[in-house]
Order: sequence, then structure tokens, then C-alpha cells
Amino acid sequence: MAYSAFELGLLIGLLALVTLGARSFFVLLPRRWQPSGRVEQALRHAPLAALLALIAPEVTRQLPAALQQRGPLWALATDARLASALVLVAVVRTTRSTLWGLLAGIATFLLLGPLRP
Repeated sequence: MAYSAFELGLLIGLLALVTLGARSFFVLLPRRWQPSGRVEQALRHAPLAALLALIAPEVTRQLPAALQQRGPLWALATDARLASALVLVAVVRTTRSTLWGLLAGIATFLLLGPLRP
């Protein structure tokens, strides 16, 4: 299915509006209808949980194949995705800064990327 430039722009704009509406839904509600307690705490962790749900399968996709190779530790050590995820977790845990963790994970991925077979 081919879209014209106008249709594609309209589609992107509508998707942006739907995303904005979904993300700001609780902000626009009156204060008495806004979630509180456990629901509010759970909603704070929703973006991180969604990101983890997207990234975890990609990071662990080739782990079973790597473990069956002759040198599994070398295969795991040179997997840029796994190494960068481990570096990200270590940096976030030590510095308590998500930004530094993301930067360290990206740097690790870029440095180890050429080592992939």
C-alpha cells in the first residue's frame, strides 16, 4: 500500500496526537479522579517496564546458541548487546543515573560491535 506525502504526514500527525492523548490522560483528569497509592507508584515504572519488554528479547535472543558453541564464554563476552546491557545495569546501579547508564551502554555497544562474528 503506497501513501502520498500528504497521507503519510496526516497519519504521522494523528499517531502523534493519539500518543500525546494517551500519555497526558491522567494529567488532564480532575485531581479527585487521578490515581493514587499503589496505582500511582505502578504508573511511574510503566515506561521502564515497556522499555525492558522491548529490549530483553533482543538481548537474550542468541544466548542459547552462544551457550552451545565450543567457547561459550568468549561468544557471550563478544556479544555487544549482552555486554552493553550488563554495563548499563552496572553503571545505573553504581551511579543511580539512568543517563550515565545509557551512555555507557551505548559506548560499550559501539566499541564491541565490530567484534561480533
